[in-house]
Amino acid sequence: MRNEACVIGVLLCASSPAASQEFDLPTVRYPALPAAAASADGLVPRGWTIVGRKSGDLNGDGRADLVLLMRMRDPANIITIPWADGTERFDTNPHLLAIAFGEAGGRYRLAASNRGLFLRPSRPYTGDGPPGEDSIAIERGGLLVSFEFLRGGASYRFRWQSGSFRLIGYEGRGVSGGCIETISINYLTRRARVTKGLIESDRTRVAHRRLAGTPPPTLDRIDLDTFHPEEAIAGPPLLCPYPADE
Repeated sequence: MRNEACVIGVLLCASSPAASQEFDLPTVRYPALPAAAASADGLVPRGWTIVGRKSGDLNGDGRADLVLLMRMRDPANIITIPWADGTERFDTNPHLLAIAFGEAGGRYRLAASNRGLFLRPSRPYTGDGPPGEDSIAIERGGLLVSFEFLRGGASYRFRWQSGSFRLIGYEGRGVSGGCIETISINYLTRRARVTKGLIESDRTRVAHRRLAGTPPPTLDRIDLDTFHPEEAIAGPPLLCPYPADE
């Protein structure tokens, strides 16, 4: 499984021995979410808790909708990790994203859910913070899902269109070998902007590329174990502007 510290095709992990390996994770069974509920709490399955919540209009009907980021709370998913001077407990409980549209009378109707955007923790000691309140936002009528990593970050922007939440934008940044890479993808225009530069220099290289392949999956089908936005960028790779190239 690709860890959430994998940004723009580069695996960014801490240097500890435990961080360099994955562990056998306990099996989990994801629950079926209720189709409707009278409150946000009514959308949360037993054994799960809300770690992030946002409210705003996502489908343009003037009512406040809900975005809930939930996490399982099962002690069986907290495993023991060997360490040089002993052991440490590592929480592998998964996350689940749910979006519910507001209805008359204050009720909510489930519109979409996803368990593949927030990958299950599989490597300890990466330096990444756990997803929470800051990982989700409602901006300009769309959903923004963001991640901050030890050496970079990524964000995915979705908009309700034709009965589903469609991915319309991606932003990613990462550092590898002293080179900073940023990627901006507009799925509406099928274009990407790639920028590379050195940490100790102001010099950068910029390339504009088209996207190849099929349109990206919708929110309910996206899985970051298998979906990697940078792989759709056509054209030759952009090289970092190292001094030797001058």
